[in-house]
Amino acid sequence: MDFQSVVCVLGNELYGIDISIVQGIEKEQQIVRVPNTSDYIKGIMNLRGDIIPIYGLRKKFGMPDHEGDVQYVIVKVDDMLLAIEVDDVGEIIHADETMTYDAPRICISNNTRYVDKVINSNGKLIIVLDVSKLLSDEEKDGIENLITTSK
Repeated sequence: MDFQSVVCVLGNELYGIDISIVQGIEKEQQIVRVPNTSDYIKGIMNLRGDIIPIYGLRKKFGMPDHEGDVQYVIVKVDDMLLAIEVDDVGEIIHADETMTYDAPRICISNNTRYVDKVINSNGKLIIVLDVSKLLSDEEKDGIENLITTSK
């Protein structure tokens, strides 16, 4: 099965997000921090009239904050818009079944259930994220409440 993925950069690592859920890619935005939210929620942004929570992948993956400009991959998950903060957005990869592998079982746990598959593109490994599994049910509820109270 062919698959297209937006490749995102975090440090020296590459992550992919299924292009079918990507609504756009944005540069630096004004962020409003919201107290008492999950560590992964960097704040909210107003993007063309939509209040969108910003999800910090670096925080989720236990990486230090990025010094410098960031980009936001806007995705739609369960009828909810979410901005995924990344260091940079690279290319769009068209992967066929010869390039795509299931994630190794040893790498999958409750804490890494969002690892969907791996793409091998010219020797570079790209971990494809299942964004719908990135958020716990508690985080989804918190984001929905955050969006509702921000309107």
